[in-house]
Amino acid sequence: MNVRKSSPPSAVLAAGVAHEIRNPLTAIKARLFTLKKTLGERSTAVEDANLIEREITRLERIVRDVLMFARPAEPRRETISAISLLGELRDLMKVQLEATNIEVVVDDSRDATIQGDPNQLKQVLLNLIRNSAESIGACGKITLRAGSERVSLGGHTTNVAVLEVEDNGKGISADVQKRLFDPFYTTKPAGTGLGLSIAARIIEQHGGALRYQTEFGQGTTFGIVLPLKLTDEK
Repeated sequence: MNVRKSSPPSAVLAAGVAHEIRNPLTAIKARLFTLKKTLGERSTAVEDANLIEREITRLERIVRDVLMFARPAEPRRETISAISLLGELRDLMKVQLEATNIEVVVDDSRDATIQGDPNQLKQVLLNLIRNSAESIGACGKITLRAGSERVSLGGHTTNVAVLEVEDNGKGISADVQKRLFDPFYTTKPAGTGLGLSIAARIIEQHGGALRYQTEFGQGTTFGIVLPLKLTDEK
């Protein structure tokens, strides 16, 4: 079992640099919009302007991810049913993944009642589901499940809830595993390499941990481990 351990760079430095980049990007984008209006649709410069606009959008996404990684928002905790949360995500992703014949199911597992920020937890789970879908490519299955365990968390043995995203995709190679949570490391052409780093930071803000198991060529299971506040005893 592999658990992500956090060793982020200086949050103050990262956030400061991101803010300094964001300001001129906003000005450049505004001037580009004005420039495109004066070029006319038939101008040969329009293609160049469109390319510049796409690259600005990509830079904005990187800046947004850096800010989220450096200064994740404090969780607004609510009492959440883990199975209900997973059901919402299944319904949300089901239609999107039908086109590639990827089935998303919620395992018939015992519910767990957790304290967490529903929007932040959805963000993490959506990222994990999308990663699973990319690993599968087409014609596969993603299983969502909830459960409870007793594990070591934060140096203490405690009861935890575990929300899992399991896929039967390609798995993660040993080389990629070594850098899986490194900021800006990505195997995706258009990725920023911050998705899993941000996910891990969000879960750490909840007092939990992000773990995974993988077998190359067989599939991967990511688990969100959260302190268990309340349990359903039915």
